[in-house]
Amino acid sequence: MSSSQEDAGHVTAGLSAPVSASSLQPPAATVIPPEPAATKKMPPWAIPFDTPARNRFLKDYRIQAASATSTILACLAVTPLENVKTRLQSYNFKGTTDCLRYMIKHEGPRGFMAGALPPLASLTIVRVTNFTVYQKSKHAISDFVERHTGTSPLATYNTPGSLPTFTGVSCFMASGMLAGLCAAPIACPFELAKNVVQTSVLMASSQREPTGKGLKYTSLQNVPRLSTAQAIKQIISRHGFRGLYTGMGLHVARDTVGTGLYFAVYETSKQLTSKYLGDNHSPFGPQLVGGALCGTLPWLFTYPLDTRKTRRQSMILGQSKEVGAAVAKNSVYTGLSVIILRTAVQNMLLLTMFEYFKREIDKLEV
Repeated sequence: MSSSQEDAGHVTAGLSAPVSASSLQPPAATVIPPEPAATKKMPPWAIPFDTPARNRFLKDYRIQAASATSTILACLAVTPLENVKTRLQSYNFKGTTDCLRYMIKHEGPRGFMAGALPPLASLTIVRVTNFTVYQKSKHAISDFVERHTGTSPLATYNTPGSLPTFTGVSCFMASGMLAGLCAAPIACPFELAKNVVQTSVLMASSQREPTGKGLKYTSLQNVPRLSTAQAIKQIISRHGFRGLYTGMGLHVARDTVGTGLYFAVYETSKQLTSKYLGDNHSPFGPQLVGGALCGTLPWLFTYPLDTRKTRRQSMILGQSKEVGAAVAKNSVYTGLSVIILRTAVQNMLLLTMFEYFKREIDKLEV
């Protein structure tokens, strides 16, 4: 057979061979997995909502989270008492009953909640600053004392059944004073705005009757009250940005001494209450007692400073000579009963909720 015939035979054989269906299908396309979506970077101020990340965030910032939440709730609860206190300090009322009667009759319900926003914003920031600086300072001072004396004030304080010591109380006092000093520049503008807002209606009345003989009970229901933004704007327009720090010296003195006493009284009274009640006491008993005492005792020393500061700040947009004459004869302890009631209630709520939130955050699983 010739070579051409062989080639033809091979071709014929190739054509007669069966062809499978699979060999006629086009090759399968290669599946390319989709690229993973780019992870969106979370801003530093955002709180993650998935449980593990959220719990980790709360544990990392438990002091800040607990102090902010407890401050907001406690502040809202005592705003009416704060309004009564500010008016008693600033104007020539005959007493608490006279002030309450005036507010109910001539300012209405809005008078009791006036200026709620400035203290709510400022107190939250200030309390977070206070507790953060206090906690860090307390441990730093305790470590310093331990290095030089061999005894840790905090270790002694945390020992069950222990009594207060001089080094422990000094540690709490110094840490609290530093916390108050750091928070004062933040708090002063907000507190100034709060005082101006709370007394703006009374200021309008005093400018109508600047005799120094007390306020006439003309209806002020329709007198517009300054908003926080309006108060700040007027202060800056009349006195510049420095005007926002009117009474700053008195504010620093009050907060430095007051915050030092605040934490020293709280820690000491909580320690004594825990020892007195023993192991079978309510988990919030020491906090309630400590909160009530630390909210009242320091004010006996710092209230004159607070009264002078409030009067000076309240007169920044009014007729200072006339208003000053009206209140000059008043005692610097005017309204002390109201402030004791307000601070006792506020700090019982604040510190009890603070300890509770800290305890609950510690229980979170990461």
